[in-house]
Amino acid sequence: MNAQTDQAGILAGAYLGMAQLFSYPNPETWQRLVEHGLIDPTLGQDVMEADYLAAFELGRGKSPVPLFEGMHRGDLGREGILEDILRFYDFFDVKLSEIDREYPDHLVTELEFLAWLSMREQAAEQKGGDAESFRRAARDFLTRHLAAWLPEFRRKLEATDTAYAQFGTTLAELVEAHRGRLGSET
Repeated sequence: MNAQTDQAGILAGAYLGMAQLFSYPNPETWQRLVEHGLIDPTLGQDVMEADYLAAFELGRGKSPVPLFEGMHRGDLGREGILEDILRFYDFFDVKLSEIDREYPDHLVTELEFLAWLSMREQAAEQKGGDAESFRRAARDFLTRHLAAWLPEFRRKLEATDTAYAQFGTTLAELVEAHRGRLGSET
């Protein structure tokens, strides 16, 4: 494997890890996070659950931080954002889970899509195929979506008094590293 292929695999794993971090921390999710070293095991599942609810559902003396892009980018209108995101998914024949029923602009859904693009890039490179379309899609998706609303999301998240406040910084670092990798490719 070459360095570029390795990087695509690492990015896929990092995005999936972030998707787990921003998913509801039920006991199974919490256990996976601990097993993969993504959270400190002393931060119990009940604390993570309470912090998740405080940060994203109920607030803790403040408004909750929405996990949906369209709720952070009112300038574009949520319908337009959803339509654009669905075009990305449709182009690659990506279908949303019928079970989970998350919205296309949910943070976890966007993170999973970026992981999927990275996995497809890695697979194409391993087979000696053209991976550029997957890199171009990731670049466009980051620019038009996740990187566009992440600064406001991160700012609001850091203002919460929860364990999730630190995860916004980690996610921003991941996105910037990925954008830097994509920007340096020709």
